[in-house]
Amino acid sequence: MILSRLIHHLKTQNWTAVAIEFVIVIAGVVIGFQVTAWNSEREAHARAEILTARLIEDLQAEQWRVEGNAYYYAQVSDNAQRAIDALEGRRSVDDETLVIEAFRATQIFSFPIIRTTYTELVATGTIDLVADDALMIAAVEYYESGADDLSFQDRDRTYRFTFFQLADRSLVDALASNCAEPRTMGIGDYAALPEILDFPCDIDGQDGAITALAGRLRDNPAILPLLRQRATETLIESQSQIYWRTLFGQILPPLAVPE
Repeated sequence: MILSRLIHHLKTQNWTAVAIEFVIVIAGVVIGFQVTAWNSEREAHARAEILTARLIEDLQAEQWRVEGNAYYYAQVSDNAQRAIDALEGRRSVDDETLVIEAFRATQIFSFPIIRTTYTELVATGTIDLVADDALMIAAVEYYESGADDLSFQDRDRTYRFTFFQLADRSLVDALASNCAEPRTMGIGDYAALPEILDFPCDIDGQDGAITALAGRLRDNPAILPLLRQRATETLIESQSQIYWRTLFGQILPPLAVPE
C-alpha cells in the first residue's frame, strides 16, 4: 500500500507527499526494531530471573551439603577417636560398641554436588545473564574449586578398605543397614544432621562376627595409626567447611540450622 502510494507521488512529483511517505516508512522500521529489542530484552530478563532462581536453588542444596559435611565428618572423627581410646585402654567398651565406632570411622558423606544450572550457564554462554555479581562470583568460586583438590582426606581410603578386609560381609551389611546415616535422608533435611551418625545402633544375629572383628581390630598393628589419621583428617574436613559456610551466608538467605 505504502509502496504504491510512493510510486504515485513520484510520478506526479508530489515531493511533500513523498517526504511524508518516507518518514512513515522509516518510523515504521524504527518502531519495528524497537519493539523487537523490547521483546528481546523482556525475554532476556525473564530468562535471567529463571536462571538466577535455579542457581540459588542449586546453591541452597549445596549449602545443605556443606552443613552436612561439617556435621558428618565431626561425628566420623569422634567415632574414630572413641575407637582409638578403646583400643589404647583409656575407656572400656564391649565388642559391639568398638565395632560400631570403628565402622562409623570409615564412613563417607557421599551426596553428589548439585551443579546443573551452573553447568548450563557455562555451556550456553549465558553466565552474564545473572545480574547478581556476588552470587555469580561465589558460584564460580565454589563450582570451579574441585572438591577432591580441597579435601584433606586420604584419597586411597586406606582405613576404610583395611576395615573391610577384616570384617565379614554379612556384618558389614548389618552395620551399613543399621549404623550408617539414614538411607531415606534427602538433601535439605537439616533436622537429621545433628545425629546423622551418632544415634543408638544395635546389631542382632552377628555376635560371632562382632567378637571376631573386635579381636582383629585389637590385634592388627595397622589399625591404630590409620584410625589416628582418620580422626585427624575428618576433623580438619569438618572444620574447613567454615569457609563455604561463610561464603553461602553472604549470598543466600539465613539458615535455620539446628543446634
